[in-house]
Amino acid sequence: MKTLKRFVLVGAPASGKGTQSTFLSDTYNLKPLSTGALLRAEIAAGSQLGLEAKKYMDAAMFVPDEVVNGIVAKWLGENKDCGCLLDGYPRTVSQAEELDKNLTTMGMAVDIVVYLNVLPELIQARMLKRKACPKCGTTTRNGEEICPKCGAGMIVRTDDNAEAFAKRMKDYETLTVPVIDHYAKQGKVVQIDVVEEGEPEDVSARIAAAIREFAEA
Repeated sequence: MKTLKRFVLVGAPASGKGTQSTFLSDTYNLKPLSTGALLRAEIAAGSQLGLEAKKYMDAAMFVPDEVVNGIVAKWLGENKDCGCLLDGYPRTVSQAEELDKNLTTMGMAVDIVVYLNVLPELIQARMLKRKACPKCGTTTRNGEEICPKCGAGMIVRTDDNAEAFAKRMKDYETLTVPVIDHYAKQGKVVQIDVVEEGEPEDVSARIAAAIREFAEA
């Protein structure tokens, strides 16, 4: 049976990655990596990488790959002994190649890539109903007015509109879908097809079954 310690989760916007990221972290005892949180931590620490990232973030620009890659490599080096889940990284093939190189240097590798392949029509329908809690960050998918966790009023996310959705999907298809092909060539992709709306727990169960089959192959 394969030992699976380093997971990558890939999926389009509104594909349910947030829910399944929590499931994977809890079920397989994985430490989740958030590039946004890492960037903020490096800025707060005043590190060289953080200062470099801050220049771009203050100007509302994308942080260059070399900065993001450096921060991720540092985090991976600090977390060699634990399982980890990379969600939202790598976003591009160049990031994936750099990740592979950095992991190889540390005697490690990406072990499995979980790909949530959700029907685009489902994603758009979810996006139109999705709301977020401005207080605790909870996201719901059925148009709830009150946050089920903290009771605050829910709001529509600013990026949940047809124009923003189309741009995000185009970026995803252009930049991130090739990452799936990159790891498929290495035989590391587990694909979960979602073609009709259902309960997140059902998707979680299918992911667990697919991971078990992958590990035993």
